[in-house]
Amino acid sequence: MDGTIVSGLQFVISRKSVTKKNNKLLDEIEAVKLRIETVQAHFDYQTDPDLIESCVFEMKSLMARYQFLLREAKKNGITCEAASNVGNLYHF
Repeated sequence: MDGTIVSGLQFVISRKSVTKKNNKLLDEIEAVKLRIETVQAHFDYQTDPDLIESCVFEMKSLMARYQFLLREAKKNGITCEAASNVGNLYHF
């Protein structure tokens, strides 16, 4: 593999007048984003093929969750700006 799995996830969320339910959703988005960044860091330093594969599978799982959460946020009227490269995550 060359390149990186994710070259950075960025989003801006305004928490003005956010309900408790939506606040929980925003917290979960933040938590998943942090987990994605952690897996990216592990991926960057792995040399063992099994551990690299593990990072790829974990990243795919986290990205599916992240995209789901962004759709839920949109349904709830929360505006998020995701990095333009989110749809183009995997560079092999």
